[in-house]
Amino acid sequence: MIKQGGFTLIELTIVIIILSVLAATAFFSWPATTLNLDGQANQIAADIQYAQTLSMTSGQRYRFVKLSSTTYQILNASGSTVSLYGRSTVTLNGNITFGTLTNLPNNLVAFDGEGSPYTDTGSPGTALASTATINLSASGQTTTVSITPQTGRVTVP
Repeated sequence: MIKQGGFTLIELTIVIIILSVLAATAFFSWPATTLNLDGQANQIAADIQYAQTLSMTSGQRYRFVKLSSTTYQILNASGSTVSLYGRSTVTLNGNITFGTLTNLPNNLVAFDGEGSPYTDTGSPGTALASTATINLSASGQTTTVSITPQTGRVTVP
């Protein structure tokens, strides 16, 4: 008599249960906060670059303005809002909030027609003297958007 190898139904069921428990554990421990925080930082960096691009293409000042701990706008030289994503005011996702804005005393960064960053809305205004940072935080984690003086280069680590 030849004995055939294989798995019993009970062994197969136990393996499926173990794999299900491992999958559920991995799913619930996924670092979604980090992904959301990094995504939001990249969106803000893109919006700041958009304001800079508008300034350079139109020859007018545009600015990124933090309104509250969770909202911001892009404004033109006359103070009118520029629509972003079909809204005049953008709200940060989920539990993400703005932290401190370093070297941006007026909670804004403005760009002139050459794309150079300024810390106020005056003309000619106060040029950004050192790297500005916009900190974002969520669930104890933080990330930073940086703006370089003179060139206005925007980076996210």
